[in-house]
Amino acid sequence: MKTSRETGSRGRSILGLLLSLGVVVTIAGMSACSSNNSEGSSEGTGASGGAGGAGGGEPAGPTPYELFLKIEPDLVANCNICHKKGGSAPAPFLAGETPEERYQTITFWPGIVTKAPEQSILLTHPESPNHGGGEAPKIPENVKPGVLEWLTAEADGLPDGNGDIGPSVRPFRPLPGGALNTVYLDALGEDFQYMSIAFFAEAIGGTSDAPTMLRLTNITVHPVVDKPLHIVHPVFTVYVPGQPGDPDPVDSFSNLDQTFTLGGDNTLGTGEVVLTNWQKGAYLGIAFELIEVYGGNAGPGTGCNDLVNFQQNVVPAMQTCMMKCHGGANPQAKGTMDLSELNVMMPSAACQEVRARIKPGDPAASQILQVTDPVQPIVHMYKFDGDLNAYNAFKTKVEPWIMAEQQ
Repeated sequence: MKTSRETGSRGRSILGLLLSLGVVVTIAGMSACSSNNSEGSSEGTGASGGAGGAGGGEPAGPTPYELFLKIEPDLVANCNICHKKGGSAPAPFLAGETPEERYQTITFWPGIVTKAPEQSILLTHPESPNHGGGEAPKIPENVKPGVLEWLTAEADGLPDGNGDIGPSVRPFRPLPGGALNTVYLDALGEDFQYMSIAFFAEAIGGTSDAPTMLRLTNITVHPVVDKPLHIVHPVFTVYVPGQPGDPDPVDSFSNLDQTFTLGGDNTLGTGEVVLTNWQKGAYLGIAFELIEVYGGNAGPGTGCNDLVNFQQNVVPAMQTCMMKCHGGANPQAKGTMDLSELNVMMPSAACQEVRARIKPGDPAASQILQVTDPVQPIVHMYKFDGDLNAYNAFKTKVEPWIMAEQQ
């Protein structure tokens, strides 16, 4: 399957690209869309989505962040015991010590802010018998109208991906502060199911209330087995609510043409980009000049260097991961990292799958340790039920193998 812009677009210069989008081009990072004109200093005021308007003379309504502040105490009272940082639930969408930090986390969490507010998991999941095994509380009826009002305001500010650049994932609000962000590519088509792009995000420059840049580091691409992923010219675009999309002013990956295989080098280009047109409260989108999945394996990935260590230490440590999700109980989890052959006599296939989710020689930067950490607000279905002792025991078993995989 191929997804690309029309023939001949590959040679388009960044100047032509930006002009085609109607973006005023000046000095990098100083386009008309990059001025910091969000109202107030909180994360939420940047998401007002143009509420009010200058022509009608009517006062602007509350921003999404202001609406969130009204319901935040109720959400904390009803949900925080499980959904806080280190809580027993695998979804710490209320992680943070302050309302602003909790706002960053909850607006980043997949499925909460949606185009159809009534379909938000914040409203639908508490009604499910699977919510906390049927023992978790529901959102009180008197709180629901305020929650729906806030979700509706957020939905009104959600941007669409810019199709003029090429196929794109729906823009999302990244989680800053050096946190790991994972973007799944499923929306691009069935062939891209379970594939993802991950990176660390950090807002820098300016002040903490008005950063002027977003730095993305350790940008990695994660294909699946037997589906090499070919990417040409990815473009990161900033979406300030109420304004057109503003692509990376220097077009950092304009010359990139790269193919990724499971277990191979999964770093996207240099693995880093600094967006000088960032504003607090903005959304981030990723588009591609070309993104396609080849029909077969275009070459073997990197095998494990220390299969013996993996079999002796990692295999026992990952039994719960295999049984609960990655062995087949959850199709998405298995597609992302297939552990169905974890217990075979020579688990080389499982070793390669796990190796694709580590950074050899660097346990702290390895995804299998980051996503399962109970205190990290990173999207993952299993976080040892909030048990730090269990997590640390797992970490102790897998760290020596991660170090041994360094070449």
